[in-house]
Amino acid sequence: MSKYSPAVDKFSAQMSARKRIRVRWKEDAGDLIDAHELAFSSVCSMFDRFSGRKFPPQSKSVEGRMCLVAQFVQGVEICETAISEGLYSQAAALLKQELETLAAVGEFEQDRRQDGKTPNIKIETTSGFGTHYGDLNNIAHVSQSDINRQLVTIEHGDICAPTLIPQYNNELAKLLYGSHVYFIVEITRQTERLFKEIFDEGLSDEEEKLSCFALGILLREKLIKVPPDI
Repeated sequence: MSKYSPAVDKFSAQMSARKRIRVRWKEDAGDLIDAHELAFSSVCSMFDRFSGRKFPPQSKSVEGRMCLVAQFVQGVEICETAISEGLYSQAAALLKQELETLAAVGEFEQDRRQDGKTPNIKIETTSGFGTHYGDLNNIAHVSQSDINRQLVTIEHGDICAPTLIPQYNNELAKLLYGSHVYFIVEITRQTERLFKEIFDEGLSDEEEKLSCFALGILLREKLIKVPPDI
């Protein structure tokens, strides 16, 4: 007879697996872990510099962008955890939300935001994210049976069946983690434009370097490409 309830036993098994996956991912991820810290440090440092300042009531566009940026930053930790601990379908859904947040901020910037409508990923400021959105949608969408089978199926000898315990997938983790870091860099750029509009100040030299270093790692790992027209 189990000492604990089935729910507690299952949670314990899942948490143990997630801890093992995080250790393994940390070993395999290499500089991507640093890229995440660099990118997030850039936007956090900028917020810290401006957080004590007072400013008068702002336009609907500025208020909307501030709220969206805050929501994005609040969700960074849980998204990183989902990727690093093997919860890939949940991570893809969180990354979709991050990308939609970027698009919504872009719509506010262009005075095109409409309440209650899903942001348009094809707007000018996020038009390069179409491939990302399609990939994330395929991973997160419950109707994609082939992909869902790959995410939750374990093979052991002649046995091949779904499992309730997270399984490690290095290729998928790298794709999702790279996207997450890239989106953090993009929200940093949007935040910089926001603060320039309010305070006429943006990233410091050090914060700019942090973002650039993060992008450099993504480029080196071939997780992003330089646009051909640059």
